[in-house]
Formats: sequence, C-alpha cells, structure tokens
Amino acid sequence: MINKVKKNIEDKLKKLYKTYNIYLEDKQSDEILKPALKIKVDNKTTNYQREKSIIKIKFDIVCLLDNDNKNELYWDISDKLDEELEILNLEGTLVRTGEKISEISEGQLHYRFDTTLNLVKEKQQGNNISSIVKEIKVI
Repeated sequence: MINKVKKNIEDKLKKLYKTYNIYLEDKQSDEILKPALKIKVDNKTTNYQREKSIIKIKFDIVCLLDNDNKNELYWDISDKLDEELEILNLEGTLVRTGEKISEISEGQLHYRFDTTLNLVKEKQQGNNISSIVKEIKVI
C-alpha cells in the first residue's frame, strides 16, 4: 500500500515539475541530478485492531536546487505542495493528508506530511461454526 501512495505522490510531482528529476528513497545523494525532488518515508507505524489495520505513514519530500534564489523558490514549491498534496487518490479512494511542515536546512527544502490508511481485512466466507466443527476430531 505504501508503494501506491508513493506512486501517487510521484505522479503528482511529475505533473507539477516536468523539468525536475523525481527520485524515490533508494537513490543515493551523490547520484541525484538537480533540480530534484526525492520522496522518502520517514516513519511507518501499523496498529492492528481485529479485522482492521491502521497504517500511519510520515513522508519527507526533499527538494534540491542549484539556483542563487533557491530559498524563495523553495517557499513557492512548499506552497504549491500544500495545495496539491491535500488529498491523495489511491485507485479511486481519496485519502486526506495530515499535518504539513516545511523547513529549509542545509540548502534543501524538507516538506514533511503524514497520512493515515485504514485497511479492513475481508471476512472469510462461510459459517464460522461449521468451520469449527470440521476442526474437532472424534476419539
């Protein structure tokens, strides 16, 4: 499921920034060509409640530029990402993103946000009692 979320983010970034190189987290920093946007998963937690899984994912989109006025561009990019990443479309299911934080450090923009996915397991077909009875052996 995380890969679907990353793919949706990647598709949005490609539409917004056609001249930028878009990378997933597996790319090493020395292999990145600027201008670039790198999608990273900062943290992932999963809680299980009966048939339900709640997955909270924290993302960091790192922007790397080589311009003299890159700080001004970083804030423009941050504003645009606020608009475009408000809702993610995961195969027809709309998922709202949570808190968004933008920070410029070490010459890079870090745009962080989180999203929560609620997944429900499909219930098994059939009568639960009959499946239990099949498990009992007569001695």
